Amino acid sequence: MEPFSSHWRMAKGELSQALKESLVVIDSSVLLDLYRVTPIARKEMIESLLTVKENIWVPHQVALEFHRNRVEAARDQLAFYDETCKSLETAQNQALQRLNEFANRSALDGNEKKRLKEPLEDAFRAAIDRVKSHQGVFDLTISRVLNDDPVLRALAELLDGRVGQPLPEDDYVKAQAEAAHRRDNRIPPGYKDRAKRTNPDGDYLWWEQTLIKAADVRKPVLIISNDEKEDWVNKRLDFSLGPREELVEEIRRRADVALRIVNFATFLESVKVGTAVSVSRETLSQANIARRQSEKRSRRIIVSRAVVESFEEFAVRALEGRGQELSESMARQAKAADDPDMKELLDTEVARHQDAIEMYQRWLQQLREAVSRASRLKDDLVIHLEDDALRRTLLKRVYEAREGGADNP
Repeated sequence: MEPFSSHWRMAKGELSQALKESLVVIDSSVLLDLYRVTPIARKEMIESLLTVKENIWVPHQVALEFHRNRVEAARDQLAFYDETCKSLETAQNQALQRLNEFANRSALDGNEKKRLKEPLEDAFRAAIDRVKSHQGVFDLTISRVLNDDPVLRALAELLDGRVGQPLPEDDYVKAQAEAAHRRDNRIPPGYKDRAKRTNPDGDYLWWEQTLIKAADVRKPVLIISNDEKEDWVNKRLDFSLGPREELVEEIRRRADVALRIVNFATFLESVKVGTAVSVSRETLSQANIARRQSEKRSRRIIVSRAVVESFEEFAVRALEGRGQELSESMARQAKAADDPDMKELLDTEVARHQDAIEMYQRWLQQLREAVSRASRLKDDLVIHLEDDALRRTLLKRVYEAREGGADNP
C-alpha cells in the first residue's frame, strides 16, 4: 500500500512507529509557530520534539528561513492582539451606529437610547479588556527575541549537530533553475510560491536538500510541517491526506525510501498517546490554530499609509480613465448598430472596460475595509487581503516603495 500513501492518513500507531524509524524532518513553519503560542504550550511542544531528538534533522534552508523570520514571527503574535482589539472596536462602532439609526427612526428619547446602548458598550469593553489581559500571558517581546530569545536557546539544544549543510554553489544555481522550472510548470513542491517576491525558491531548495540526505541515510522520511498547500499534500474535499504523488515517486526514485507528511498537531497527538510527555488540550488547540492561521498569515501585508494613499489615488485615476474610455466606446457602439462586425468588436471593448471598472471599484472597497480593520506596527498598517490579484498588486507597490521605484503598479 505504500505506493498509494498519498491517498490515506497514517493511523496513530503507524505514526508512532514511523517516528522511531524515520528521518524526522522539521519545516520552518513548525519552528516559527513556537513564537506564536503561550509559554506553557511552547514548553510542551519543545518537550515533545525532544522525544524524537535522535531522529530529527533540519535542512539548511529551513534553518536559514527560521533565522530570517523569527523576529517577524514574534511580531505576528504581538500584532494579533492589537488586530483583535481593533476588530472588536470596529464591530462595536458598527453595532452602535445601527442602534443609533434604530433609536432615531423610533424617536427614542435620550434616556431610552442610553439604556439601549449601555449593555452593548459594557460587553465590548469587557471583551476588549479580557483580550488585553491575555496579552500579558504572552512572554515574548521584540526586545527579548533580539537579546535573550528562549525559543532560540531551546532549539539550539534540540538541533545541535542536526542541521544540514548548504548546497555547493554549482548545485545551488542548478537548484534555483529547477525551482523556476517547477513554478512555471506547476510541478511540486514550490509552485504555490510563484507569486512571492522573496524566497520563491525556498520550498524546493529544502526539498532537494532532504532528497540528498535521504539518499545518504537510506531511512524513510517523515516531514512535520504546517504548510498544507496543494504543492505539498494531496487534498480531498479540502482535507489533507498524504504527500503529493509526485513527491512520493521522486523520493523513491532518488533515495529508494518512503515519504510521509504530518502537521505539528498530529505529531503532538501521537506524542501524547505514545510517551510520558504531557501535552495538554490547550496546547493541541494552539497548535491547530497556528496551523490554520498559516494561510491567513500569508495574506497579510505590512504597508505604510503612504503606499495605501498612493494606491488609492492610482485606483481613482484608473477608474476615471476607464470611465471616459467606456463612454467613448459606448458612443461608437451606438453609431455602429448597423455594422455587425464592428458592433461585435465594440461589445468586447465595452465589456473589457466594464470589467476593469468593477475590478478597481472592488479593490478600493476591499482595501478601505482592510485598512479600517488594520492594526498598527509603529508607523505601518497590518492588513489582510483575500483577493490574490489585489494582494499581489499592493505588494508590488510595497517593494517599489522600498526600492524607490515607479509610482504605478
